[in-house]
Amino acid sequence: MKNYILTLSVFALVAACNAPEPEVLTLPTTEVVKDSVVANASQDLFISGMTCVMGCKGAIEQKLNATEGVSDFHIVFEDSTATVRFDSTVITVNEIVAEVAAVAGGGFYTATLLDQ
Repeated sequence: MKNYILTLSVFALVAACNAPEPEVLTLPTTEVVKDSVVANASQDLFISGMTCVMGCKGAIEQKLNATEGVSDFHIVFEDSTATVRFDSTVITVNEIVAEVAAVAGGGFYTATLLDQ
């Protein structure tokens, strides 16, 4: 009986190893491609209302980096500061502050200008 179970187990293992690889599907991405933004201004901000790195920080950075006129938006979560580089002919600092406030439907985050 033991030999039968051992033989059956080996056969099952060999059959599983010879099975064809499953097909890998690649889904098209919907990445937003921005035109190249030439930053001519930068501003430091204090971001209040963040409680986590992945959700809060990630959502704010994702939205602001996809905003027209913003070249780079980066938050240092540990001290809740952000630096934004932007084209001041396309977007103003007040519009950037409003974009932060509008993340996730609004009412969660507030951006305050820091002196440079």
